Amino acid sequence: MNAVIIFFSFLVPLVSSLLIAQASNPLSTYQPLHVIDGAALYRKQLNDGNEAYLQIIDLRKMHIDQLIGEVDNMGLGQGKYYKGEGKYYSPFFQNKLFSGVAEEYQKLYINDVFSIINCSFFEQYQSSTQLSFPIKLNDIVITGGNSPYGPVRQPKNQNYRIVRLKALVWDDKQAYITDYNPVTGAPLNQKNVKNAIVTYKYSDHPAKVLAQNPANKYQVIGTLDKDGVKGNELLLIMTVNSATLDEAADLLRKLGVKGDIITVDGGRSTYLFNSQRGNIIVPQLANLEANPTFRHLPHYLGFRRKSKKPIASQILVSQPVGKVLLEKNQPYLILWRDNLDGEVTIKLYDGEKLVQNISKSTASDGVYEWTPHIALKKGYSVRISSQKNQKVFGQLQLQ
Repeated sequence: MNAVIIFFSFLVPLVSSLLIAQASNPLSTYQPLHVIDGAALYRKQLNDGNEAYLQIIDLRKMHIDQLIGEVDNMGLGQGKYYKGEGKYYSPFFQNKLFSGVAEEYQKLYINDVFSIINCSFFEQYQSSTQLSFPIKLNDIVITGGNSPYGPVRQPKNQNYRIVRLKALVWDDKQAYITDYNPVTGAPLNQKNVKNAIVTYKYSDHPAKVLAQNPANKYQVIGTLDKDGVKGNELLLIMTVNSATLDEAADLLRKLGVKGDIITVDGGRSTYLFNSQRGNIIVPQLANLEANPTFRHLPHYLGFRRKSKKPIASQILVSQPVGKVLLEKNQPYLILWRDNLDGEVTIKLYDGEKLVQNISKSTASDGVYEWTPHIALKKGYSVRISSQKNQKVFGQLQLQ
């Protein structure tokens, strides 16, 4: 009974914001699976026994985390899309097993976790990979992207010479989708933009443009206004287990989405986890040993409640697949995950001997761009510690 009450308390304001006619409520064909204050997961039966899963995320009450594998190699000068070809780095990020990502995310945030999906496109299937298009993570553009399917000088297919990529931008109040400019980097180059991903408009996905829009697993995303005040507070994510991109996007249109609809990584990589329902759609194993595996992925989005509940402080750092070889006077991205309510310090150690204070105080936001100005020796490590309690730390081993 409580679940029903919560569902309808969430549904009533949503219905009014969608301007749904009294006689027809599009959500009436969806089954609520998990509804909390600020987020909801629904299931809809499609033709031929297929299913669609809808997530509605209220950004005023929910937080989005970008969950990214540590950097193996910075890919210096290989970024194709951020301010022109080869003018920015395109790092190789460690591919992380989906189940490990979910376990770690729940370890950090416990009962506040709502869901996880896979996100960025990638075209390399080794233990670490470059991402297809730019990403901004907590105020830092961490990759310029490296896809051959986009507006570059020599795309793999000429259809992509003039394609216009889209950027999904969000903060703690709203989200929007806008054109991405690879010459200027807009909107990622704007100071007020803290988090953003660049990707395809759903109709520009290679599956639709080059492969006649087959039915497959896809994830499409749109934004929606809830309160009638300028700004879209709701993020709508539709995950289908077998439908065309047009069909998936049409499901969002019927819910009231009027602006651009984007797509993120799908197909065999598609992942949808919910804290109450567990793994709903999981990445597939390769059919043949010669084929790539899709269960290890480089970039996920996690959704959790904004909470001030006390949780045991933790800082987590995974070791990259290969040795971290840093060059003097060349940038490197230090990445970590934490649940701290405060700042961190970042220090360089030789064993237990302090070599250098990299940063005496920086935000506990999981990313720091560091350019070492000294030669780094074998055995050095980077330690990220809570400023309040230096015993809470994570460590990245170098070389």
